[in-house]
Amino acid sequence: MRQIEGRADPEAEVVRGHGSAVRGAVTDGRPPLEAPGLNLHARLSAIALSRNRAKGTGARRRS
Repeated sequence: MRQIEGRADPEAEVVRGHGSAVRGAVTDGRPPLEAPGLNLHARLSAIALSRNRAKGTGARRRS
């Protein structure tokens, strides 16, 4: 992003737009330590735990 700072050409506008979209998707438009950022961390942690369980390296299922 720093490479396009100060530029006003169409390519720079597209790059800035995509960067903004990614930041918004990741943080719901808020700083990372506010609730949406923490929710993302919880979701990613749950996915990692599920993946590890499926691979047999994480917590075991209760019988």
